[in-house]
Amino acid sequence: MSTDVDQEVSDAVEEADRETRGSLVRSLLAVVANVGVLTALLVYFGWVRSDQMSKMLGIDEAIFGMTVDDYVRRSVQPVVLLPICVAVAGLAWVGLDQWLRRRRTRLGPDDRVVTWVARWMWLIAVGAFVLGLLLGLIGYPLTFIAAPLVCAGGMLLLLYGLTLRGGLRDSVTFAPMTEGVLRGAIAILAAIGLFWSAMNYATVEGTELARDFPNQIERLPGVMVDSAQPLDIVSPGVDVTCTGSGDDLRYRYRGLRLLESTGGNYFLVSDEWTFDYGVVVMLPVDGDGLRFTFVRDVYGIADAGGFGPCTAATTEDASEG
Repeated sequence: MSTDVDQEVSDAVEEADRETRGSLVRSLLAVVANVGVLTALLVYFGWVRSDQMSKMLGIDEAIFGMTVDDYVRRSVQPVVLLPICVAVAGLAWVGLDQWLRRRRTRLGPDDRVVTWVARWMWLIAVGAFVLGLLLGLIGYPLTFIAAPLVCAGGMLLLLYGLTLRGGLRDSVTFAPMTEGVLRGAIAILAAIGLFWSAMNYATVEGTELARDFPNQIERLPGVMVDSAQPLDIVSPGVDVTCTGSGDDLRYRYRGLRLLESTGGNYFLVSDEWTFDYGVVVMLPVDGDGLRFTFVRDVYGIADAGGFGPCTAATTEDASEG
């Protein structure tokens, strides 16, 4: 008789535990796998990275006039790493949960290991949360990025620990409303941790891109700008030549590189851009009298294409006038 009662209790606990886990998984997936959340994560990452890089380059991110599509395209590849980390952690949790369930099925709900994990998982969760805080204080790029994720993992472990504790014989379960508030609060904190980690990741990437920018200038697409009117581009490394005279006078600016193409404008920097003196030139893509030629000149063999010194052309034009 006692065996039958124990079996019924065990079955009831198992059923309640299964329902709780299913509800927990659905709650987490609703936050993590939501398309709106992922899109917002991509946009936020792209904006933070662009803003951090722009500040270090000495300009304001708002000048670029980037759209949502611009932010998303610049953040898809880096942001993919964050969901991968979350997925790996989720698989690890599935492995732990399956091991505990099999052990409890095999040895009963009073198994010493299962009981110990159920009673003290909250302490492991608190330890993970504290570890996340310490990682944030260390200051290395990797720990700076991982800290919010570890804190979010600690919160999820806390929820899991409370779920396991609810399956013990002497436990007192949460009221339905209290349990709903608890899960909702932890889901919000987990989402904040994901966004916080994305912000840190974007900050690190934007900083690294800006620091290495002088070394990457030669890899940017070269640009020659032809104009019917003088553009007065004054920047180290920019060379201006002219051809024709009178109404046919045209200016050619060389030594420029394409930094960004967004908002209907080209943003150009010079070959000799430095942190001490760097100029960013903004020209409209469809500006009147403008023509852009994109050049790949690995060995520096491009010539002026028939354009000569502007002094002679402008002097001749002035004398004719």
